[in-house]
Formats: sequence, C-alpha cells, structure tokens
Amino acid sequence: MQAEHFKSGGLIVTPEEATAIKPFGLDMQVLLSSEDTGGTISVIMACHRPGEGPPDHLHFTQEECFFIVEGTYELTVGDVTRTVGPGSIVYLPRGVVHRFKNAGTTTARMLDWSVPGGQDRYFKEISALAGPGFSGEKVAEISKRHDTNFPAPH
Repeated sequence: MQAEHFKSGGLIVTPEEATAIKPFGLDMQVLLSSEDTGGTISVIMACHRPGEGPPDHLHFTQEECFFIVEGTYELTVGDVTRTVGPGSIVYLPRGVVHRFKNAGTTTARMLDWSVPGGQDRYFKEISALAGPGFSGEKVAEISKRHDTNFPAPH
C-alpha cells in the first residue's frame, strides 16, 4: 500500500508505507519526505542500537526536533548533557552543536523532524553509498551539501 495524498495536499503515511533506508547501517524510515511536503518539513523514525549515535554536529539552515519514542538517549545540546527516555522532546535551533547516543541496553527509537525539510535527502544519499562506493571523502561531500557540519574537536 502507498501513502495516500489528498486533494487538500494532506497526506497519511502508515509505518508500512514509509520508505526504509539504512544510512551508516542504521535502520530508518522516512515518514514524510521533503518532496511530500514541498520542502516544509521532513520526518524520520530512527532506530539506534546501544551506543549508536552521531558525533557533535550542527545545521545552519534548519531546526531539528527529536521525540524519544522508545529507549534511553544521552543528548548533548550546546553545553548541556542529559539522559532522557520516552516522551521527551528536544528542540535544536539552527547553529546549535548537538549529539546523542543510545545510552540503554536495548534498541532505542526517535522521531526526527527537520524544518525546513532536508534531513531525509541527506540520509537517503548516505544510504545509497552503502557498499563499495562508501568513503569518508564522499560522506564529507554529502554532509556539506546537506548542511550537516562536524566541528573540529577541541
């Protein structure tokens, strides 16, 4: 079954209709793509095994919002680090360095909104690299093109 678009422009997507991708070997589903929303927003369900999560990074052209669905995450937003569980929400304004990791012992899941949309395009391109074409240089190029910036460690 495919997501149902309405004359009004609205859309209903069930988990079974979402697009499955595997960027960096992670299990993700694109629930709302940038194309679905005219670039307004993208929404992804991301699963992380224990210890998984990205290093410090930031976005200059979009806000992000995480909603913890399942599991325990350690999140760092700017200079604040907290461990949170299901029902917690995190708002990330443009330009704020952040990172997270699954701090639990089971798979954790979060919803990730980006406004305007775009994170789905980034993760789809990374997912398409899987296999022989995967290289740090290609990842850096895709990251830069999609406003995912990794500051130098200090």
